Amino acid sequence: MLYTAVLVACLASSQGDCRTHEMLITAGPNPITAYVEAQTRAAEWLAQHPGLAQHSLTIHPGRSA
Repeated sequence: MLYTAVLVACLASSQGDCRTHEMLITAGPNPITAYVEAQTRAAEWLAQHPGLAQHSLTIHPGRSA
């Protein structure tokens, strides 16, 4: 099944300056597996974007529009 992970990351110095990043996650029918993959991918993305800190991470079934 295809999921969309939505990561909201904010500047560590200013919680009011946030960015949204969407990632497509391919996982089996278990949304927990998708969430574990999303956490890993979010950590990788955040490592490539110093100064940003994770604010939230949500999983939605299907592909985002």
